[in-house]
Amino acid sequence: MPILLAGIDIGGTMIKGALFNEHAELIKRFETPSFPDKDSDKFIKNIISFINSMTAQKISAVGIGIAGLLDPSREVLMESPNLPRLKNLPLKSRISAKLNMPVSIENDANIAALGELSAGEGKTIDNFLLMTMGTGLGSGLVMNRQLVIGESGKGGEFGHMIVQPDGELCGCGKKGCLEAYASGSAMIRMAKTALKQGRPSLLMDMYQKDPDLITPKAIYTAAEDNDALAQEIFRTTAKYLAIGISNVNNLLDIHTFIIGGGVSKASHIFREGLLHQVRDNVFAVSRDKIKIRISKLGNDAGILGAGYLAQKVMIDE
Repeated sequence: MPILLAGIDIGGTMIKGALFNEHAELIKRFETPSFPDKDSDKFIKNIISFINSMTAQKISAVGIGIAGLLDPSREVLMESPNLPRLKNLPLKSRISAKLNMPVSIENDANIAALGELSAGEGKTIDNFLLMTMGTGLGSGLVMNRQLVIGESGKGGEFGHMIVQPDGELCGCGKKGCLEAYASGSAMIRMAKTALKQGRPSLLMDMYQKDPDLITPKAIYTAAEDNDALAQEIFRTTAKYLAIGISNVNNLLDIHTFIIGGGVSKASHIFREGLLHQVRDNVFAVSRDKIKIRISKLGNDAGILGAGYLAQKVMIDE
């Protein structure tokens, strides 16, 4: 009987799953609502039912990705912005006990980095930083083909380095984080502030009709139509992103940076300018080595990373 692995990517509204073979090659996909309002017992029951529904055959190991902060041992979900009722949940042991098989968990940005490591832009690279640019700015740091999780479990939080002391308020509660200047939400804030001040833009009619219509996609569309404000927003985003990337390079001496997430779809607007600024900011020895790659995995990064995680925990057991 062939070895089967399960990869699970838990989001705020949907749970994506997939079956993999022993080589972490995807066989079949599945999905189900995540029911974030459920308590921990019902949530765990839902996860177990979902995994059991994927196949009647024996699964050898499960890898799970979830948005949130995990403890260093990757046993406990200390908190999750999308699933607040799961705070301090011993997710790994609860699921492992119910399924009677090895289980490994990791946060969503790290699981996407594992997806890049196993099947994406990082497949042939030992050291890289994955940046997931969506509403926020997530990240996963890989060195020597291993995730860096740090001493308290939150290593590689690229989006929360301070790039502007006493700057804009970030969603994490601190001021001046990179995420507050280089993310989808930051782009929206910049656009609304400028439009409120009366800056001319193709976005103005949309803003006057309903400010909530201003989205990263709308800003991208306007930039493609040579709108000065939209293009300025992308330049500002690239400027701050370049500061962050340069700092990581100067600190860790890694040269490959992979951009994923929804904003990566607009990468052709800002990638060259970003690369130029990074090269200006780093030591001469690194200038020609810097690479800005764009993820091609899209929404598959997390689920592929979960399959890789399942393979790894099966081997380690």
